[in-house]
Amino acid sequence: MIDTYTRILELAAETGDDKVADDAVTRLIAHLTSTGRSKLLPSISQELKKIRARRMALAPKVEVASEAEAAGALQGAAAAGIHAATATINPSLIRGWRASGAGRLVDHSGKRALIELYKKVIT
Repeated sequence: MIDTYTRILELAAETGDDKVADDAVTRLIAHLTSTGRSKLLPSISQELKKIRARRMALAPKVEVASEAEAAGALQGAAAAGIHAATATINPSLIRGWRASGAGRLVDHSGKRALIELYKKVIT
C-alpha cells in the first residue's frame, strides 16, 4: 500500500506544478486520516526520501576545481553527452573538471593527468 501512495505522490510531483503536488499531498493526508491509516505517513515519507536519494545519485553531475572553470566544464560535459544544470566545486580536484551521468565518467582533471603521469613513470 505504501508503494501505491508513494507512486501517486511521485506522479503528482513530476507534473512540475506545485499546486497539483500540494493538492495531492493534502488529499492523501485527508484520506489516510479518514481511513485510520495516518500511521503510514512516516513510511511514505521515508520511501520518498529514498527515491530522491537514488535520483540524486543517478543524476548527471559536473565537478570542477574552481568556479572559473564551471562554464567550460558544462559545455565540455554537454559535448560528451552529459547534460547537467550546474557544476559543483570539488576541492579534491587540482584543476579541470569531471562529469558523470548515464553510466559514464568523463575526467578532464589535473588529478587524472598526474595519475596517468605517475603510472607512466613507474612502468
